[in-house]
Amino acid sequence: MAYNNQKHYIKDKKIDILVNNYIGPEPNGEDWRPIEGGKNIWAYYRQASADEYDRAGLAGYKVEAIFRINWRNNISVDHRILFRGDNYEITRIDDFEGYKKELTIYANHIKP
Repeated sequence: MAYNNQKHYIKDKKIDILVNNYIGPEPNGEDWRPIEGGKNIWAYYRQASADEYDRAGLAGYKVEAIFRINWRNNISVDHRILFRGDNYEITRIDDFEGYKKELTIYANHIKP
């Protein structure tokens, strides 16, 4: 179903939304775990086009991947996405004009 001329995207991938439960100054003192209700979320996924990548760079953030999920109010740019074993840093979240139907999440792949 499309609403307000917005395309319908098939959410056929599973992602986890992670939060850092900082465990201290030890080497690798980060502990990324799923947020409450943030495990196995259905999502649409695609790599950013070259044009989107360039526009994001001009706006001051990086985008390599785009995820679209059902709307939720507990996600921020402080979180990460785990998709197919890879971590993605969330760089921007778009709620499509505040309709509270879907979120488009722009993310940058974190190299191991």
